[in-house]
Amino acid sequence: MCDGKKSVVVLLILLSSIVKAQVTDDSLQVKERKFEYNLSLKNTIVPVVLITYGIVGFNNPKLKSWNVDTRDEVLEDIDRKYHIDDYFQYVPSVTVYFLDDAGLKAKHSFWDRTAILASSFVLQTMVVQTLKYTTKVERPDSSNMNSFPSGHTTLAFSGAEFLWQEYKEHSIWIGVAGYAVASSIGIARVINNKHWLTDVFAGAGIGILSTKISYFFYERIKLKPRRGNRTYTMITPIYGNKINGLTLSVRF
Repeated sequence: MCDGKKSVVVLLILLSSIVKAQVTDDSLQVKERKFEYNLSLKNTIVPVVLITYGIVGFNNPKLKSWNVDTRDEVLEDIDRKYHIDDYFQYVPSVTVYFLDDAGLKAKHSFWDRTAILASSFVLQTMVVQTLKYTTKVERPDSSNMNSFPSGHTTLAFSGAEFLWQEYKEHSIWIGVAGYAVASSIGIARVINNKHWLTDVFAGAGIGILSTKISYFFYERIKLKPRRGNRTYTMITPIYGNKINGLTLSVRF
């Protein structure tokens, strides 16, 4: 696999967004309303750990061994490929719209939740595509050099977090079902010999965190007119030391 130093771009894009957002949010002191969506160690620890696991897997002999052993076990015991991952990756996010149309109202309006989903998709696409073409990890089946992270898994888990946020007040089981579907996508990517375990774990973390960041920013931008402040968004390219990527900064 490739040099793990290249993967620092995911921390520059995602984790720096968390730090900047926390610092900015702490300085607002908004009295009229307490924000519902926050980015703290407590509610981001799971995706951060998943991403860290994927990054550490670049150079950690034990994790690399687990990757190879899992791939070998899959090839030895499972000779059938499953293509549900190409279609089911969209199920968690699309379910939000089906349930709402069926009468089980989502937390946000159609346009609000669509804006949240779209911003999550843009953020995760930036991260995933940057990583794929800078880390150059070979796929288990040797088909190409853009294995890390799993894009299918990222999309599925971002949708699962989206489903959870929109329907957690209705029933915890709706969110559980969404995450179960997302997990099946990650498993399918490994079974199909398209991704290593580290690719899947990192993809899951990126997907969850992208949606959390999207809710965080959208809530503050949505309430922005009530405070009379301006919002500044800046995307900055990063070049040098074999690292190419983008950082996203939003200031309120």
